[in-house]
Amino acid sequence: MTQAEAEQERDRLSREHPGRATHRWMTRADDAGVWSVIKVGMPPGARIDPLKTTTESRSKPSEQEDPRSALGRLLPYHGI
Repeated sequence: MTQAEAEQERDRLSREHPGRATHRWMTRADDAGVWSVIKVGMPPGARIDPLKTTTESRSKPSEQEDPRSALGRLLPYHGI
């Protein structure tokens, strides 16, 4: 099997195989340069969803103003 054939088979299995929710397929070449497709089991709870094109960011909470006076912010606090 050539590299292109192995990649084509990997893509087909990723789309059509009944075990695609729990497994991934990858290509590899042996020492002689022969390509093959391997099936790799994913750990329980691992997400296999395709990457999303957008990322949602949440707004950060506004920072609270420091209640100390200007002098208090300059001097170190020793808990006395």
